[in-house]
Amino acid sequence: MGGYIGARAGTLSTTVANVQDVTATDTTPEVTIINNTHEDTDGGREGKVIFKGQQSGGEESTLAEIQGSHDGTADDEKGDLIFKTNDGSDGASPTEVMRIDSDGKVGIGTSSPTVSNGKGLVIADATAARLKLCDTTTGEGASDGVQLGHSGGIGFLFNHENEAFQFGTNNAERMRIDSSGNLLVGTTSSFGTSGITLGANNVLYSAAAGQNVANFQRYTSDGEIVRFGRQGTTVGSIGVNGGSLYIGGDDVGFGFYQVSNVITPLDASTGNARDNAIALGFASGRFTEVFAVNSNINTSDENEKQDIASLTSAEITAAKAISKLFKTYKWKDAVDKKGDNARTHTGVVAQQIQTAMSDAGLDASKYSFWCSDTWWETQTEVAAVEADEENRIEAQDAYTRTDTYQTKDEAPEGATERNRKGIRYPELLSFIGAATEQRLTSIEARLTALEAE
Repeated sequence: MGGYIGARAGTLSTTVANVQDVTATDTTPEVTIINNTHEDTDGGREGKVIFKGQQSGGEESTLAEIQGSHDGTADDEKGDLIFKTNDGSDGASPTEVMRIDSDGKVGIGTSSPTVSNGKGLVIADATAARLKLCDTTTGEGASDGVQLGHSGGIGFLFNHENEAFQFGTNNAERMRIDSSGNLLVGTTSSFGTSGITLGANNVLYSAAAGQNVANFQRYTSDGEIVRFGRQGTTVGSIGVNGGSLYIGGDDVGFGFYQVSNVITPLDASTGNARDNAIALGFASGRFTEVFAVNSNINTSDENEKQDIASLTSAEITAAKAISKLFKTYKWKDAVDKKGDNARTHTGVVAQQIQTAMSDAGLDASKYSFWCSDTWWETQTEVAAVEADEENRIEAQDAYTRTDTYQTKDEAPEGATERNRKGIRYPELLSFIGAATEQRLTSIEARLTALEAE
């Protein structure tokens, strides 16, 4: 048997067995509704406050209800508080829209506010939960925390167990912020074998299986695609120019021209080719070998040369002396690595060439076949690094780092000056060959004169 307290024309109407009305003069005014009917051996367990309205035709309709109800457990004293409203459908009775259950859980749009533990709030529709605010004090269950969304839609979840903030769509996780502060997209493992990690250490890591890891596109114009910098200053970039890729820093770079199968030096700030301006390697940064099918093509156009002349007698004297200086030798670093297996080379010694030129009254530095390059070095002790799997850092032993500087002005105080001498063999052999030819011509002329006597 139910009951209600209702106001009709200013009167109090009730069908309950006991209504206690305490006046406002009391310290704590209250209205108590007691259901003392005997529907079962334990007595009545339900009480309602019903709100009714009168329609234009005089009929009454129930608009809303507040209901106190036993929670269905064995504990006689536990109860739920239920709120119901009428959606206006023909002949409809009020239906539940919110519940506060005996455990302190609050459900809106659901009669079963399921959270993993403790108190919390669940907002749902007929499909599934849209929002969960859960008690996170105990750490029980993977769904502890705050959850917004529902199956098949978008949502987020603060996962107390994993200490992670997760985002998902279509009932699947797509992104999370883990307990270390890493932002993970498409993966639940930081720096894993798939997905993207923006690490708390400011490292961006992207991994994919069987496909390209990153795709960068530039539209409407040529220019930079990726820019690199140090301490706010740009030091290089990767870009496109006319459908070809270029890479470099400032005015030094390489262009890759797919159509003509050519790699060319260029200005990385503009993407335009640079002619006769960029060297490949330097004295303190050399290549070991260059493998090629064809030999180098050196410009030898008469229109680009001047002061064309035969060798002087001093140059011939020097070339004659140099031709006797070819020796066999082994490189010291090759012997250090290979021992007796280091191979024997043939060539000259740059210092001996310099002496031969000087003995003939010539300055070797004025000739392009003789080279002397100077740079400056500093040594820095680098401490060992411990492995950090979470941040994808590999262990590394301590070592000494050598930094090089090409000019004295850019080298720091205390830097060590280094020098290395070299030879351009094609030009040196041309020098010796020219001298030999002129000497033979002179000898032949004298022989002809002697034979004519």
